[in-house]
Amino acid sequence: WYQRRVREAVVSTQSTGELVNYVKIKPQAPGHLSELYNTFLSDFDHRISSLALSTIGLIVAEDVAVAQRIAFLEALLKKVDKHPEAKIKIMAKIGSLKIDHGQVEEVEEVIKTLEGLVDSLGEVTPVHGCFYELSAKYYKVKGDYNSFYRDSLRYLGCIDLDELTPKHQQEHAFHIGLSALLGDKVYNFGELLAHPLLEALRVACPWIVELLLAFNRGDMNKLEQLQPQWSQQPDLARNEVALKQKCALLGLMELTFNKASSSRSIPFTEVAAAVKLPVDEVELLVMKAISLNLVRGSIDEVDKVVNLVWVQPRVLDLTQIAEMNKRIKEWAESVEKTVKDVEGQIPELLCA
Repeated sequence: WYQRRVREAVVSTQSTGELVNYVKIKPQAPGHLSELYNTFLSDFDHRISSLALSTIGLIVAEDVAVAQRIAFLEALLKKVDKHPEAKIKIMAKIGSLKIDHGQVEEVEEVIKTLEGLVDSLGEVTPVHGCFYELSAKYYKVKGDYNSFYRDSLRYLGCIDLDELTPKHQQEHAFHIGLSALLGDKVYNFGELLAHPLLEALRVACPWIVELLLAFNRGDMNKLEQLQPQWSQQPDLARNEVALKQKCALLGLMELTFNKASSSRSIPFTEVAAAVKLPVDEVELLVMKAISLNLVRGSIDEVDKVVNLVWVQPRVLDLTQIAEMNKRIKEWAESVEKTVKDVEGQIPELLCA
């Protein structure tokens, strides 16, 4: 019956699109799609466009026995080898399966090959999502929080969020949230906090959203308030010292950001109060922030003052945007006052 339906689709429409739509209708009994491919579709798969064949093949692969799935996809890869996008889709799936089978080290070479193929495409295409999904999965297994966070956001930028089930959205949001907190090079939470995916996390694990918001503000008080929740998560509990230092660094960034450019000479005591550290630890904190290029400036050890002239740009939330708007208005008023003062002195200057 299935073979007859496929034959009818091909003969009556000669449409690859119809064929793709057909295989997406998964039969209830397992093995039907793989049998159809082996006994029927494989006879004329060379007539199907490489991109469509890769789509069909990836669907059929789900119906192939797990132990034979990689071999099936590797055989399919040879048939689409000349088409970069089709090749990326299949290689990404092979890499994902190898991670599932514990062959993680082999995937590093797959990612390097795919990276070259993706770069050769120039503009962003739908297959970029396949690459970033694999890359994020690889870095998750390797425990590389920074790279996982980066490529997870790139993956989300390549797909429609509705393609993920609510459960997958919650799981993905949870792991991205953890990587943002634990990544020692992640000091910009704005992109994640503004992403619709975060709504899934508000339902499944609201305390992580609160924690991300606290880190974005460098709010040490909120970090301590939420400790009963986050200390139950093993990865966060193991990195308690690093988390508190990271929040303190973000607190220094927030303090600097909220200061007008003309008043960024900040006493050690003010920094210590803002980040809840002893005064004698402020200098080390500022040195760490400068070494990470989070802020730029100098330290006056004699007067116990830090002179900060720049803070790393970040994606701002609504509160931070409101603060920036306030400072722009203050700057505009200051400029207007200066202009009026100068205008008022012009007659005197002319007389002189």
